[in-house]
Amino acid sequence: MLRPGRGAGGWLSSSDWLWLLLRGTFGSTGRNHTWAWNVGFLLLISAAHHNLPSTTTSFLFFPTHATFFTSPAPSSSPAVPHSSPAAPQSTPAPLPIVEVSLPAKEGSSEKSVTMTDAQVYKVLLASAILIFWSGFWVVHLIGIIYGYRRLHQRRALSVESGDQGVLGVSVLKPLVGTPMDPNLMTNLETFFTLNYPKFELLFCVQEEGDPSIMIVQQLMKKHPHVDASCFIGGLEVGVNPKINNMQPGYLAAKHELLLVSDSGLLMKEDTLTDMVAHMTPDVGIVHQMPFTCDRKGWPAILEKVYFGTGHARMYLFLGLLDALGFGVNCCTGMSCLMRKKVLDEAGGISAFGIYLAEDYFFAKYIQDRGWGIRIASQPAWQNAGICRVKTFLSRLTRWCKLRIAMVPHTILLEPFSECMVLGLVVSWAATVLLRADYLTFFLFHTLTWSLADWIMLNIVQFICLQNGPPPFSKFEFVISWLFREVSALFIFLHAMWNPVISWRTGSFKLRWWGVAEPVSSRVTVM
Repeated sequence: MLRPGRGAGGWLSSSDWLWLLLRGTFGSTGRNHTWAWNVGFLLLISAAHHNLPSTTTSFLFFPTHATFFTSPAPSSSPAVPHSSPAAPQSTPAPLPIVEVSLPAKEGSSEKSVTMTDAQVYKVLLASAILIFWSGFWVVHLIGIIYGYRRLHQRRALSVESGDQGVLGVSVLKPLVGTPMDPNLMTNLETFFTLNYPKFELLFCVQEEGDPSIMIVQQLMKKHPHVDASCFIGGLEVGVNPKINNMQPGYLAAKHELLLVSDSGLLMKEDTLTDMVAHMTPDVGIVHQMPFTCDRKGWPAILEKVYFGTGHARMYLFLGLLDALGFGVNCCTGMSCLMRKKVLDEAGGISAFGIYLAEDYFFAKYIQDRGWGIRIASQPAWQNAGICRVKTFLSRLTRWCKLRIAMVPHTILLEPFSECMVLGLVVSWAATVLLRADYLTFFLFHTLTWSLADWIMLNIVQFICLQNGPPPFSKFEFVISWLFREVSALFIFLHAMWNPVISWRTGSFKLRWWGVAEPVSSRVTVM
């Protein structure tokens, strides 16, 4: 997947241990450029040369006080004893000092230095930050390993005998043709060519003059053997416009399984087979990890970098926790296969019309009744023909607002799960505990985080698309990755400052725990 590169070898000997570590990670994939990686590591290595500590420091912690011992550096002035009965006390200490009762060793050159309460709290806070930071590297490692194993293991069903013993699937496709997606016909036709013996297509369109109706009718004539229907007008059952649009199709669904699939998705012939194969008797929902098809333009690169790095890492990690029985809900409604009988017990999808994040509450309801949630081997292939940076940022802002409303106890943790914010904080902790240079540690953190994301992206891209590495250079990856990471904090602050969500033709305000209320005036969200 990645071939050994030669860029870093110009400055590092091939016998050096660091070169042996890097030669398997950095590579040149045709037109990829490695100069950005080399410059970054040269800065990191050169900064580390003058960062070696000149003293040796060790910490001893006790329940109510703390002491550290420092080996003094050579000095021309005589050493001053720590304490003396005759020493004058002209100036009181600004903060309370806790003396340590440990006697110094006779003949030792070390001196005992006391710490104030504020310094103790500072050390404890820095320790907690470093532990939190270390935990995120565990998340990185688990995401990479589980992503490789999960996305690599495709499942198949025995369908040679026809539809005997095979669960039927009703595919709900809510469509909005304004603005018109140039890839809509291509995406919809992949559903007509699914290699599955028992399914129906239920297209739902809200407006009668929607141009997507004509495309659906053309495809139905082209594939008359496929059981397909089109429902126009919707049925208002709540504030969620997607639920209102899908309600007529849901009432007409006749199979045991229900697949909700967005209009901008593309399906492979065996995608539905893979999802049904993961629907074991104890599973109630099978969902797909969002990813993107290869498209041209920097906005498409930005989307692929986001969905293939940070989003994929947390999605796979939380999916593993749910598979292990921790009851974590990370389901997205972009492509979600559910047991219809469980939804019927709740009153159908209309019971979830009070929420905007209907996918989260679908999963929560099914999960609360003892059913499991699983991630399919194949991702949800996003293939929208219109790709803009503003539209992408609007999606991220809307999702952030939904998370804040649905799980408000994670408000403080969300910004610290991003690379830049966490890097700024952990670099301070490293200066306190490790006596590290702030800028050096921040560079180390940022470079290693980007390397882990590059590996994650290559795993998702190579295994899912099976056509080699990402279709862009490493320089383009660095630019897109930096833009995404820097903008994360601004997206979070904007979501906190303006909680109103503009979605489709309406504007909504969320109460705590996700209940939505329509607002009279429409507010434009970036």
